[in-house]
Amino acid sequence: MIKHIINGQHVESEDVFESINPATGKVIAEVASGGQKEVDSAVAAAKAAFPAWSTMPAKERSKIMHNVGDLITKHVPELAEMETNDCGQVISQTLKSLIPRSANNFHYFAEIAEHMHGESYDSDTGHLNYTMQKPAGVCALISPWNVPFMTATWKTGPCLALGNTAVMKMSELSPMTVTRLGELMREAGVPDGVFNIVHGFGQQAGEPLVSHPDVRAISFTGSTPTGNRIIRSAGLKKYSMELGGKSPFIIFDDADYERALDAALFMIFSNNGQRCTAGSRIIVQSTIYDKFVADYVDRAAKLTIGDPLNPNTIIGPMISKAHQNKVMSYIEAGQKEGARLVLGGGTPQLDDKFKNGFWVEPTVFADVDNKMSIAQDEIFGPVPCIIPFKTEEEALQIANDTPYGLSSYLWTENTGRVLRLSKAIDAGMTFVNSQNVRDLRQPFGGTKGSGTGREGNHYSFDVFCELKNVAISYGDHRIPRWGV
Repeated sequence: MIKHIINGQHVESEDVFESINPATGKVIAEVASGGQKEVDSAVAAAKAAFPAWSTMPAKERSKIMHNVGDLITKHVPELAEMETNDCGQVISQTLKSLIPRSANNFHYFAEIAEHMHGESYDSDTGHLNYTMQKPAGVCALISPWNVPFMTATWKTGPCLALGNTAVMKMSELSPMTVTRLGELMREAGVPDGVFNIVHGFGQQAGEPLVSHPDVRAISFTGSTPTGNRIIRSAGLKKYSMELGGKSPFIIFDDADYERALDAALFMIFSNNGQRCTAGSRIIVQSTIYDKFVADYVDRAAKLTIGDPLNPNTIIGPMISKAHQNKVMSYIEAGQKEGARLVLGGGTPQLDDKFKNGFWVEPTVFADVDNKMSIAQDEIFGPVPCIIPFKTEEEALQIANDTPYGLSSYLWTENTGRVLRLSKAIDAGMTFVNSQNVRDLRQPFGGTKGSGTGREGNHYSFDVFCELKNVAISYGDHRIPRWGV
């Protein structure tokens, strides 16, 4: 039984739901399903813990955060296998990348918290002004199912290191590793009530959490429709909303062809295609288009799909039956809209052990018109769309013709073109001659339907801290004397 963690204690609920291994379709755990009662208790615990935690010397908080990072590193194999079973991420990713990176989220922000600097300045009014960063208070952290542990730590690291307390709600589709995180935090010395976890569904647990009057800031990663609902429900609070994406991956004919091909495959088929920064629209110059489609299909056809615990597997299952059905519906829609299906389109033939899992073959569409639903909507699966273009202007028009603006990828050796397009592409991030490579000093976030706010480095202060100005008079500035 996976329970809530509230004020340092494992807490049950009357209702439960099942956590399913997406590779096999089998139940792996029962999970407590919370609602208003559990949310109220968790927020109250976080509010009570806030004064002591927020005023703890930064050096002491930093030490505890480093302890959390060390414990994550110690438990990487356990956490990696748990994550793979819970959400279907392949073990080569969870073991070698996602879980080890999670430890860095605590180590990095432990250092940042010790170096929070304000500004000071004299003003011509006769005042000395200085600014300070104060923790926002109780924060709601809502994390998705695609890379659950890494995203949970990405939010929790800066939130707690900067002096806030938190209530986290993970997606009901991936509840297991965050519960282990809560246990490791207590072992690391995080005081009771500083970090709380309430499991459950969006309407029953998520909405009461984000709309709670004692919650001061919300960090959410998930779909754009859900993000819009949260803002409408929660009202005036501080927000970081990292939402959907339909990222352009533009390849010019002067690019390093083989490296661009490698990155184009990685940026849609890694994480089982279930990543917000996926380069899902591969926009290729017409002079190399036919060759690229042929080479891309040849390489994609060789990708290993199957047991996510096998270290050689590249693509695992979709997270749920409902999501598998959604991805398959887009594959059907793409064919009806006139895109050319050049690979896949069905479900793979796997061992009987996986016959009830939620599988989709690597599927490639070519000759896609950017107006098609498969090019406009976030499919969130292993389904890239290859789109031809002739000129730089056309490539830019296609890249920006989307409701989203999260990540983008540009492949060219032309320096002037790099400068022009990296400025003109409407996205929060542009990677030039590279796949998405995350550095915690980068500001992460998007424009348009991809959200608002940035996280990473000092940019995390904008959501997790309140900026305060103090103005001190030198004693001789003019004050009007009324009524004398």
